[in-house]
Amino acid sequence: MDVSTLRTIGGTLAMAGAWGTVAMLLYRAALRRVDWDLIPASAMPRVRWWSSHASCLLRLSLITAGLGLTALGLTALAAT
Repeated sequence: MDVSTLRTIGGTLAMAGAWGTVAMLLYRAALRRVDWDLIPASAMPRVRWWSSHASCLLRLSLITAGLGLTALGLTALAAT
């Protein structure tokens, strides 16, 4: 695999994982302050789904960021 390809893949994975981690942390913080009476009944199934899957998605984002950083580290080693 070419070094520039590995750098591109690693950067993309690291960025996607970082944004996913930030999004899930913000969502979990928002859940602590939400006024449940203000959420429309039509949105409640989605809110329940995201609430039950937030920790799994947070772990997946952290793994993705870790894989991206690993690929970037391998790129740095291959470039030297």
